Amino acid sequence: MTRPRVVVLGAGMAGLTAARRLARSCDVVVVDKGRGVGGRLATRRIGGATFDHGAQFLTTHTAEFAAAVAEWTGAGAVVPWFRGRIGPDGATDPDGHVRFRGAPTMNALAKHLAVGLDVRTGSRVTAVRHAAAGWTVTLADAGDLTADAVVVTAPVPQTLALLAAGGVDPTPHERDALHAVTYEPCLALMTVLDGPSGLDDPGAVDPASGPIDWMADNQVKGVSAVPAVTIHATPGFSHDHWDAPDDEVADALLAAAALGADPVAGARSVQRWRYARPVVEHPERCLVLDGDAPLVCAGDAFGGAKVEGAARSGAAAADAVAAALGTVSRRRAAPPGGVRGSSP
Repeated sequence: MTRPRVVVLGAGMAGLTAARRLARSCDVVVVDKGRGVGGRLATRRIGGATFDHGAQFLTTHTAEFAAAVAEWTGAGAVVPWFRGRIGPDGATDPDGHVRFRGAPTMNALAKHLAVGLDVRTGSRVTAVRHAAAGWTVTLADAGDLTADAVVVTAPVPQTLALLAAGGVDPTPHERDALHAVTYEPCLALMTVLDGPSGLDDPGAVDPASGPIDWMADNQVKGVSAVPAVTIHATPGFSHDHWDAPDDEVADALLAAAALGADPVAGARSVQRWRYARPVVEHPERCLVLDGDAPLVCAGDAFGGAKVEGAARSGAAAADAVAAALGTVSRRRAAPPGGVRGSSP
């Protein structure tokens, strides 16, 4: 039998998890507009410095995800960073959870998950539309991909835009569910320092007030060879300064940070994460749109945020696609007259 073909949009944690799970029984193509895999499992280099500037760590709250993290730890893709919670002074408030980081970076975990998959980066999707027997995914510069099923792990506003561009009309219930999902933004500053940041081990603080939501020293964390700090702004600051010049954003955050060393001139960058964190999530792990050919929406806005939530959503989406494709296969295999034969 010909294996079904599935196109997964997005090579972040949700998309890669779905793709790996589906690759057991389907031919899977993963498409991402970025230059590399990972999404918010993001790493950036400036000179000799290395920054984790998206997701900072991952934790485990379910047995399924803990088993996955144990596997990644065994493979050397993640390592423990610290246990407990980080406070305004960097002190930990133990809560029993180990915070894991990618080894050597958060993006290394995404690269590990992508091994063996057909991942096509630098490919921007412009529309998803119905086809005679499945779906057509249109790429900006590379033509069309056909698929029996599609998994979309982009932020929900981007997903809605792709569906609208392809003339796909969700049901009123589906449309309401997708429009209910909201996100908050995050401005992330990366800056190289001319000396130690002054942050004690494990190299992170979570301020109680001010414009900074999180700050980490990537050298203390074990990511960077030289002092290099990632600063995540609060949602309020990020919203108010979204269109401000990078230098204005950087100066304000550095003034609030009061680091123990000066920034290296010309060695800083601002990343704008428009859909950084879901505020209102869809209550289920994924959303299967009504129709003969499965299209499943997934990501960290579906049933649980953060890295673990994205992974669990990707797994749920893969299971939903597999179940739907099994139903479609049985329907297609039915002989004329409507009498179904036995499943192959």
